[in-house]
Amino acid sequence: MNISFLLGLLSGFILVIYGILGSGSSIIQVLNSFIDIPSVLITFGGAISSTIMSVPVDYLKNIPKNMKVLMKREKIDLNSYIDAIEELAKEARMKGLLVLEEKIKTIEVQDDFLEYCVMLIVDAIEPTKVRSLIENEIDCIEDRHASAWKVFDTLGGFGPSFGMLGTLIGLINMLANMDTSQGADALGQGMSVALVTTFYGSVLTNMICAPISNRLKAKHEEEMIAKELIMEGVLSIQAGENPRYIREKLNSYVTYVQRKDTTMLDEGERRDRRGRRGRKASA
Repeated sequence: MNISFLLGLLSGFILVIYGILGSGSSIIQVLNSFIDIPSVLITFGGAISSTIMSVPVDYLKNIPKNMKVLMKREKIDLNSYIDAIEELAKEARMKGLLVLEEKIKTIEVQDDFLEYCVMLIVDAIEPTKVRSLIENEIDCIEDRHASAWKVFDTLGGFGPSFGMLGTLIGLINMLANMDTSQGADALGQGMSVALVTTFYGSVLTNMICAPISNRLKAKHEEEMIAKELIMEGVLSIQAGENPRYIREKLNSYVTYVQRKDTTMLDEGERRDRRGRRGRKASA
């Protein structure tokens, strides 16, 4: 579970509630000032209704799935993809590209996009066409992902608008029914009820919709980096590049701290190289 998101959401609401309670003379007075059912219906009901009218039904159906993605804690491990691509590159270098059709099913990282890219080079499609197909696939994935945050961007955009609409409704009712005999007290009470809808609109936009949208965009950008890494790795395999060179090229997608130390060869590889050099010298 994504603890940081929940922690930020809860802390934000707690601090706002604490500020509200601290600004009033009593809890009852605060509740009377900030809780107004008609204002809730105007702001939240109006914003949700307009969002339903504005976005396709499929976008709305995907909200539970998108929230599940939002709450996932794990981060994409780019090093695992680099390891998998290097393993595939070694296999292709020794046995050819056709062997990757079976190898892709046995590696530790199981990823549908990686399998799709590998199958393109197994099918002996031209490198330029492979790149075009992969880039088109990435563009389509970006379009599908965009629907996740468009719902919340739309909802957040309607929040302040309906908050202002509720404020106008409140002001109209206040002025129409204001009793001049009560003086400034009636005016202040009426203004308080009118302005609370603007408060609700700001809460909806800045404490709910904007954080969710930004987090979904961050998840998307993280996944796109992984897909670009896969594309470059698979195209390098198709070009027949050295597996170690491919790893060093893909390491540019991760920070220096996250990179695995591959500069030291294992003892077995060292012995193999010494043996090859010895055989060449004796020949």
